[in-house]
Amino acid sequence: MVRDGDRVVVGSRGPPVLYESGFAPRRYVPRQDVDRSALTPAEGRTFCPYKGMASYYEIGSARRVAWSYEDAWDEVRRISVMVSFEPDEIQVDLDGVRQSLDPGQGVVSHGADRNLDPDEEAAHGRPA
Repeated sequence: MVRDGDRVVVGSRGPPVLYESGFAPRRYVPRQDVDRSALTPAEGRTFCPYKGMASYYEIGSARRVAWSYEDAWDEVRRISVMVSFEPDEIQVDLDGVRQSLDPGQGVVSHGADRNLDPDEEAAHGRPA
């Protein structure tokens, strides 16, 4: 469950988990389980060499706390119809336990994973 104060943003059960080396496991919930009226598109996108281009969302006063890969690479195509949430920025509970990141599991923007301007974004294509 994801909450913004008293507002329930997601009431999904058993969302799949995506594991990546060096990062915290991320749960992705189906878009149909998300109150889309709670999501406001945020500026900027980032590129992940494993998943593709990420779009971000704001929820209430929390900035860039949700993201999606609307056209994820074929290897992770399943997450194209899903949204993930940052548990250190918005309340994310799993089986009644509040989620948080362990030290060192946050993502730091750098190199190709930084925010891209439109010209840079257009230059990034799918890997061969």
